[in-house]
Amino acid sequence: MNADQLLRKYAAGDRNFCLVNLSRVNLRQANLSGADFTEANLSQINLWRANLSHSTLATANLQGAELEGANLRLADLSGADMMGANLIGANLSLASLTGADLRAVTMMIAGLVGADLNGADLQGANLIGADLRGANLVGANLNRTNLSGACLYEADLSEANLSKINLQRTVYDEQTKFPDGFHPIAAGAYLMAPQVSLSGINLSGVPLPGVNLNQADLSQVDLRKSDLFGADLSNADLSGANLSDANLSGANLSGVDLSDVNLDGANLSGTTMPDGDVHNCQELSPSEKKTPPQYN
Repeated sequence: MNADQLLRKYAAGDRNFCLVNLSRVNLRQANLSGADFTEANLSQINLWRANLSHSTLATANLQGAELEGANLRLADLSGADMMGANLIGANLSLASLTGADLRAVTMMIAGLVGADLNGADLQGANLIGADLRGANLVGANLNRTNLSGACLYEADLSEANLSKINLQRTVYDEQTKFPDGFHPIAAGAYLMAPQVSLSGINLSGVPLPGVNLNQADLSQVDLRKSDLFGADLSNADLSGANLSDANLSGANLSGVDLSDVNLDGANLSGTTMPDGDVHNCQELSPSEKKTPPQYN
């Protein structure tokens, strides 16, 4: 089946594409939401920025597939062979990837919020900056997996193989579960919790939405371009911190001294400022930048 035949069938209401051979077919930006590709041959297919939300790709062959920026939200990829696929920036939130072969996949900055990766093989995969909040990684193979700068809030990695895993600049919270005896801080990860000390560390570009860092020591921390949407930074020590181009929309900065903080280009829309007022502009005004406001 070629691309035109498939798209005509889909437009006519057909959603059953089980066992079809679409190897190397170009379906860039195609809308295939809800389609059933169970056991289909999709090896080296081009699905760049395609919409595959709610689709079924269970046990499909997706080796070497191009899925950069694709929407796979709530998709069923259980048992799929995705070895070597490109999933940079793909949305896999709430997707089922149980038992999937994800060896050597590229999933940089992919969204995997609430994804089920129980028993998945992620050996040698690249998940730099991926968002794995609430993901199920129980029993997953993370041998030599690169999770540098990833977000693991409330993720469950119990019984996972973490041999030679890269957790440099990875963030986790008190609800994150690791295998017994594993020490994430020793592996380079950072605990995000109230009153922790993160002085001087580099968290630039790391996803930190909703993080609770109340009364934390964030002096001299590098948070350039970090996503701090809805974060609680109340009463934190941000002296000398760099928050340029960070997203602080909806964040709580009450009780924080901003006189020595770099906020150039930061998004402050809806941010609770140190005096308790809600900021109604995206950035600080020129006058505020020249003369940092004093908050008592």
